[in-house]
Amino acid sequence: MICRMIRFLGLACLVTMSLMGRIAVAGSLATWGNDLFGQVSSAPSGTGFTAIASGGNTSYALRADGSIVAWGRDEDGEVSNTPSGTGFTAIAGGYWNGYALRADGSIAAWGWNVNGQVSNIPTGTGFTAIASEYFTAFALRADGSIAAWGADQIGQLVSNTPSGTGFKAIAGGYFSAYALRADGSIAAWGRDDDGEVSNTPSGTGFTAIATGVYAAYALRADGSIAAWGSDQYGQVSETPSGTGFTAIDVAGYTAYALRADGSIVAWGSDEFGLKSNTPSGTGFTAIALGRFQGLALRAEQPPAVPEPSTLVLTAVGAIAVVWRQSRRRTA
Repeated sequence: MICRMIRFLGLACLVTMSLMGRIAVAGSLATWGNDLFGQVSSAPSGTGFTAIASGGNTSYALRADGSIVAWGRDEDGEVSNTPSGTGFTAIAGGYWNGYALRADGSIAAWGWNVNGQVSNIPTGTGFTAIASEYFTAFALRADGSIAAWGADQIGQLVSNTPSGTGFKAIAGGYFSAYALRADGSIAAWGRDDDGEVSNTPSGTGFTAIATGVYAAYALRADGSIAAWGSDQYGQVSETPSGTGFTAIDVAGYTAYALRADGSIVAWGSDEFGLKSNTPSGTGFTAIALGRFQGLALRAEQPPAVPEPSTLVLTAVGAIAVVWRQSRRRTA
């Protein structure tokens, strides 16, 4: 990641390191798809957003100070009950509710609460990630164990959540869910009518997972994409081949992948223009899809880099240190 940022500035990279998490790159928002509740037209303008999330008809963005902005459907308080204040570190969108992670690892929840998605959130601190299926939510603890709450009627997404530790990522779809183990193997549970669970690829080395309605996706270490489940709209058969993809996400029956240059490729259903209206160009750093709308984060133009005489990158344990020796110009 350190090297990727340096290459983004057009400089040579001397040492590559593997660090947990992604470097947040502040940027502006691009939106497309259904606009029934202003999911597209009411998106905030400006820059400085560092993370994005989208649910049923509502979207969320995290500012650099850790405050949350929300827009779209508000019939269950998805927008108006969004917590105020700063210091939030992650966000996730359910179908009619939202979730946020505080700096101490505690969880905030708001919106629709019919299945306890809000009132049954786990207490305490130390959670490191959050994700939501339509009506069920998940949180990852520091030891890699998974907490689940909300609807458990279809697919038993709460009661069948895998036990144990060592998970590093979670994803929830339409009554099915997935977790990525430390070795890159995938655990799946929930609805299996279209092979969402039974056709989950075996093996290790996967780096990311995403799921929508009746289909799921995984990113391999080389940046190629595995897809399985329903292929009603080409969600599986139209999956792009090749390597070098860096992120994946799904909006209902439409899937998306981010290329290394920050361009977005879409396949599957084109309802509400979710495929055909996907923004073109490069420089996108994140994608987050709801059921009816798409959302992407585009990096701000990087500042001009002073002319260096040397650029050195060195590693000390798990810390990367970058320094520059600049030559003083004389008149």
